[in-house]
Amino acid sequence: MTTLKSCVSACRYCRYYTPEGQRGGICRLMSVSVKSGWKACSLSVPSFVSAGENLVGAHSFR
Repeated sequence: MTTLKSCVSACRYCRYYTPEGQRGGICRLMSVSVKSGWKACSLSVPSFVSAGENLVGAHSFR
């Protein structure tokens, strides 16, 4: 199994980010307010991933 490499540099590029207001938004994964320019966390997933890529279980824990 391959490890999913996140190339998400900021919250605004993450699949779980929803803009709200002028500069911030909501992280739907953690249900918290975030700023769009904040450094993305280790759980971030790119907004656009290929349809064949399985996100569940994509991380390898060997």
